[in-house]
Amino acid sequence: MATTSIPHRWRYDVFVSFRGEDIRKSFMDHMFNDFKQKGIHAFRDDTKLPKGEEISPHLYKAIEESRFLIVIFSKNYASSTWCLRELVKILECKQMGMPKHEVQIIFYDVKPDVVRKQTGSYAGAFAKHDVSNRTEVDKWREALSMAANLSGWDLQDMTNGYEYKFIDCISKDILKKLCDGPLYVGENLVGINFHYDKLNLPRFIGSHKVNMLGICGISGIGKKTLAKAIYNLMYVHFKGSCFCEDVPKQQDLTQVQMQLIDNIMKTRDLKISSVGQEIMVIKKIMSSILLVLDDVDDHEQLEALAGSASWFCPGSLIVFTSKDKQLLRSHGVDEIHDMKFLDEDLSLELFRSYAFKENDSSIEFEEVSQKVVNYVQGHPLALKHLGRFLYGKTVDQWVNELDKLKVHPNEKIQRVLRLSYDGLDLHQKNILLDIACLFIGENRDFVASVLDGCNFYPVTNTQVLVDKSLITISSNNSLQMHDLIQAMAREIVREESIMPGKQRRLLNSSEVYNVLSEKKVPITEEVEVLVLSLEKFSQKVHIDANDFAHMKKLRILKIYQEEKLYEQKLELKDHNVIFSGNLYYLSNELSLFYWHGCPFKYLPSNFYPENIVAIDLAYSNIKNFWTTPKCFRRLKVMKLRYCCNLITTPDFSEITNLEELSLEGCVNLVSVHPSIGMLKRLVVLNLTGCLKVDQRPSFVSSLINLESVSFGIIQPRWWTSITAPFGLLSKQQHPQRSVSLEGLHMLKKLNLSYCNLEQVPESIGGLSCLTHLYLGGNNFTCLPGSLSQLSHLFLFYVDGCKKLEVLPELPHSLYDLDATDCTFLREVSGSSKYPFTYRCNNFRNCPKLFKNVTIDREGSISKTEFLDSSITSQGSIDQLSAFLVYAGFQTNFLPDTGIYQINIIYHGNSNIPEWFTNRSRGNDVKVELPSDWCFDKLRELGTCVVFKSKKPFKEFKGYYSVKNFDGASLGPNGYLPASIKRYFQNEVIGIQDSYIIWLRYARN
Repeated sequence: MATTSIPHRWRYDVFVSFRGEDIRKSFMDHMFNDFKQKGIHAFRDDTKLPKGEEISPHLYKAIEESRFLIVIFSKNYASSTWCLRELVKILECKQMGMPKHEVQIIFYDVKPDVVRKQTGSYAGAFAKHDVSNRTEVDKWREALSMAANLSGWDLQDMTNGYEYKFIDCISKDILKKLCDGPLYVGENLVGINFHYDKLNLPRFIGSHKVNMLGICGISGIGKKTLAKAIYNLMYVHFKGSCFCEDVPKQQDLTQVQMQLIDNIMKTRDLKISSVGQEIMVIKKIMSSILLVLDDVDDHEQLEALAGSASWFCPGSLIVFTSKDKQLLRSHGVDEIHDMKFLDEDLSLELFRSYAFKENDSSIEFEEVSQKVVNYVQGHPLALKHLGRFLYGKTVDQWVNELDKLKVHPNEKIQRVLRLSYDGLDLHQKNILLDIACLFIGENRDFVASVLDGCNFYPVTNTQVLVDKSLITISSNNSLQMHDLIQAMAREIVREESIMPGKQRRLLNSSEVYNVLSEKKVPITEEVEVLVLSLEKFSQKVHIDANDFAHMKKLRILKIYQEEKLYEQKLELKDHNVIFSGNLYYLSNELSLFYWHGCPFKYLPSNFYPENIVAIDLAYSNIKNFWTTPKCFRRLKVMKLRYCCNLITTPDFSEITNLEELSLEGCVNLVSVHPSIGMLKRLVVLNLTGCLKVDQRPSFVSSLINLESVSFGIIQPRWWTSITAPFGLLSKQQHPQRSVSLEGLHMLKKLNLSYCNLEQVPESIGGLSCLTHLYLGGNNFTCLPGSLSQLSHLFLFYVDGCKKLEVLPELPHSLYDLDATDCTFLREVSGSSKYPFTYRCNNFRNCPKLFKNVTIDREGSISKTEFLDSSITSQGSIDQLSAFLVYAGFQTNFLPDTGIYQINIIYHGNSNIPEWFTNRSRGNDVKVELPSDWCFDKLRELGTCVVFKSKKPFKEFKGYYSVKNFDGASLGPNGYLPASIKRYFQNEVIGIQDSYIIWLRYARN
C-alpha cells in the first residue's frame, strides 16, 4: 500500500447537514459565525458548491473530508431528499471507522422520538416520499432511527432554548477535540515524503499486533518534526492518541502519565498519586491507540509510560524519539528509523525556503548558497537557522558570515548539538573529543587500541557514540564525524584551553608554541594531548624540548608533517620549527607517539610507555632505541620510515602483537633482529630501500598473516636523492635468482620492485588473495603462467623490466596493467578476443611490441605483429588504439556506457594531420552537414586542437563539448580523464615554445 493512501489531514473541521429553509438565516448563520470566530473550518454548501447543483460527488467528498459531521434535525428536515441522502452518507462514514469521523446529533425543534419513529411532520414528509422516492424510503427510515438513537444535543433541554448559549457549548466542545488533533509541525517539510515511504506507514493501520517504532538521530536532525508529521497523518486511524512532547523536561513522570490517560480515556477526574497506580490504569486501556513519546533518554521513562507491548491493545502504534538507539533496542523496540542528513538537493531546497522569499533566489547567490550547504552538510536545523539569519543580506555579507562560521561556529547551532554531548559520561566525552581532534578517517580498531591504552573502554563507548549518532563507521571501518559535530567538539576543547590549569588538549599550533617556547605560558601538568603540525608556522619558531618533562599525563603526542605524493624526501624540509634543549623525559602514559623529523638521536633512557600502541618516527635522526627487550604488549604499529641513522631494529621478542612494521628508506639499517620471525600477527612489512638488509630474508615465510610485503630499492626517480648522501650509488645488488613465497597465503599486496629478480616462482599462482603485484625494474625475461590463477588480481606493474619478452595470459579480474619501458617486450599472450578491454593499459616505450606501426592520411594503421586477425578485423579504431599506446599515450575505455573514447595529448610541431578537413582558428570549429543528415547518423567524431602555452602552468585543464547550431548538446561533454591529465603534467607541462596537440576520438 502506498503512503499516499493515508490522508495527511482533514480538509474541513466540520460538515453540517441541515434544512436550509428552517434555520439557514437564523441558527445556522449564528453557528457558522461562531465557528469562524473560534477558528473552526466548516464546509458551507451555499459558498462551496455552484448554484443550483443537486447533491453530487462534490458534496459527498466534502462529507468524507470533514472530521466532525453534525446533523441538525428540524421540523422540515425529513421533507428534503438532499438532507436524507446526506444523512445516509454521514452514517456510512461513521460505520467505516477509518478515518475516524465524529458524528454529532442536534435536535433543534423536534424531539428524538419524532425522528426515531417518523411521527408528526416527519410522517407527512414520508407520505410524499412513499410516492416519489419509493426505492430510497426504507434506507432513509433506517438512517433516521439510527441517528436518533445516538447521543445528541437538545436545544430545549440544554440551554432552555437559548440559541447563543447552545451554539457556544457546541463550538467549544468541537474546539477542545480539535486541540487533541493535528499538531503544528511547521512549514517547509522538505524530505518528509522520503521518510513516509521508507517507513511504509500504512502497514501499521489495522495491524494485529502492537507495533513499536523508534526514530533516532543527532540533535536538530528532525526527529520531533517527523514524529509530529507521523502523528498528524495517523491519529485518525486509532481510537485514542497522545503526543507526549519533551518527556525528560517534565518535572514528574506522573504528569506525563496523566496527560496520556486524559488524552486517551477522555477523563480528568481520576485522582492517582503514584507512577505504579497510573501504570495499572494505562494497562486497562482496551482500544488501539497511537502514542508518541518524544526525546526519551532514560529507561525509567520507558518503564513508566510504555513498559512493554503487552500493556497495549493489539493494533496500537507506539512511537519513540531518542538520541540513543541502544536505549530503544534494549527496550525491545521492533524497528528503529535512523534519521540521516539531507542530501545536497534537499539541503538547497530547505535552505532557500528560509533564505529567500518564495524560494526566489537570484543567480548571484547560487555559488555562496552552495558553500553554505556544503558547510552545513545536510543538518536541517542548521540549514533553517542560517537561512533565517542570512535572509535579506547581501552576497558580500553572506561570504563574510560564512568565513566567520568556519572560525567561530554559530552559538545557537552549537547549543543544540551540545545537548547530545552533555548526555555522555566522562569516558565517552573524552573519546568524542579525541576523535574530533585526531582520529577522523582512522581505522576504528586502531583507534580503539590507542584509546584502550588510555583506559577509556573504547569498544563499548565508541558504540555508544555511534548509537547516539555522534560518529559513524564507514564501509571501510573508518571513523567519520559530521563537520558541525566536529566544530562543536573542537569548540569545547578551545573553551577548556583558555581556562587556567585546564589545558588538557593542545591542538592549535599557536597554543603549543605559547606553552613550549620563550613566551612561557604556564605549563599545566593536565595536558594529555599535544598535536603540532610542522607546516603551520610561517616564521621561525623555537620550541624547548625540556618542557615535555612537565607533561606527566601526556598520552598522545603527534608532531607531524603531511607527505605529498611523488614528493618523497629524505628529510622533512620547508618547515620553520626548531627544537632545542634536551629530550630527557617523555611521559610513560603515551599510547600514541608520532614525531616526524625528531632531531634527537636517542629517546630518554627512562622512557618505557607500557601502553604504547603506535610509534611513527619517520624522517627522524633516531639511531637506535630499546637495546634491551621491552614488553610492549599493546604495540601494533611501528613506522621508522627514512630514519637514515638507524642501524639496528629493536628486539621484537616482547612486541608480539605488532601488526605493521615499516622500515622503508632506512638505508643504513644493517640488520633486522631475528626475533621478527616471532611476529605472527604482522600484517604489513615494508623493507623497501633497506639496501644493506638481505632482500630475501628467511624470516618472511614464518610471518603467516602477512597481507602486504615490500622489498627492493626505492624507484629510480628517487634513487639519487636518497642514496647519494651515503655513497651508495655504486653499490649493486647481487642478482636474486628467485624469491620464496611459501606460507604467505594471506598476502594481498606484494612489492618486489627492483629486487634484481631473474625469475618469479611458479608458486606465485598460489597467492589466491593477491590484489596488487609490483614486479617492476627486475631482470626476468618471462613470467610464470600461474599468474592467470590470481583471480583477485586488480593491479599488475612490470614497468622497467627491460629484459621481459612475453606477458603471459593474465586473469580477467585485472584492471590496471603497466608495462612502461619494457623495451624487449614483443608479445602479449591471451585467449581473450579483446586483450585490452576493461583495463587501463600503459605500454609506453615498448618498441618491439609495435614493430612497423605507421599512421596514414586516413587514420588507419598497418597491421601490428602482436594483433591477431580477429582483432585487426575490428577496423581502424583498434589499430589506432595500438598506435597511441606505442606512442606513449594512455587510452580511456568506457565499455559500460557504450562509448569508446581516445584522448591524446603530446607536444610537437603545429601540424594538424591532413585527414582533419574542417579547420578554424579560435576555440571552436563549425562543421557543415548534408541537408539529409540526422543525429542518428553520427557514428564517430574526431577532433584535433593545437595550441601553445604562453607561460609554464602547473595544471592542464581541457574541456570539450559537441553542440548543434541551436546550442543543443550532441554528445558527451566534460574534462579530460584524470589519467591523461596526470600523464601530461608529469611528462610535458612546463615546456614552453612547444606546440601542444590534443587529439580526441569518440564513437557512439
